[in-house]
Amino acid sequence: MLELRHISKRFSDQRVLKDVHLTVGEGKLMSIMGKSGSGKTTLLSLMAGLVVPDEGEILFEGKEITRMPEEQWAAFRLHHVGFIFQDFRLIPSLSVFDNILLAIHPRRDIPSEEKKRRTSELLGHVGLGGKHKQSVESLSGGEKQRVAIARSLMNKPKLVLADEPTGNLDSHTAESIMDLFSQLHRDFQTTFVIVTHDKDVAEKTEDIYRLTEEGLSLLSSVHP
Repeated sequence: MLELRHISKRFSDQRVLKDVHLTVGEGKLMSIMGKSGSGKTTLLSLMAGLVVPDEGEILFEGKEITRMPEEQWAAFRLHHVGFIFQDFRLIPSLSVFDNILLAIHPRRDIPSEEKKRRTSELLGHVGLGGKHKQSVESLSGGEKQRVAIARSLMNKPKLVLADEPTGNLDSHTAESIMDLFSQLHRDFQTTFVIVTHDKDVAEKTEDIYRLTEEGLSLLSSVHP
């Protein structure tokens, strides 16, 4: 589905990624491990079109998309990519329901009632069906991340990118969030790419990659 070929990236005089190759198969649940500063977040940003590589190309469903104009990238992200952040990126002044609904608000091809139906449905999927009117500020860290996960799925993306989604959570909550990822992966067959430094988190995924200064390598692969 998504393919990175010979990707390299520098910021000023610092090389962050060098000659990285990665194929993300459709419907996979995979993780990329690496130490802080290894380039994991940069790699996710490249997949989402938030950063342009200095060298190499990115293909989505066989089409080369590496250097699309920003307007096309924005449309691509809206329709095909969901993003989950370590710090949730929720809007404190909005309710749980409206934080999720906001992800699909720019779409003019989807009726308002369908947008609301999807929001309610996803709230149920992430276990927050009774909290739709609450302020996100009143939620626990794990609940906030569940809101962010629901938001990432609103546009029925083919690819969801998660940047250290359990990094701000205790070990018990992190485990429940990874169980949720596994359940959503089974329910929706969405492709999830999860960046983490936590071995326990990575072991909940099918494919585990490690990113180092030498490049990206596959550590293990489990085919269900």
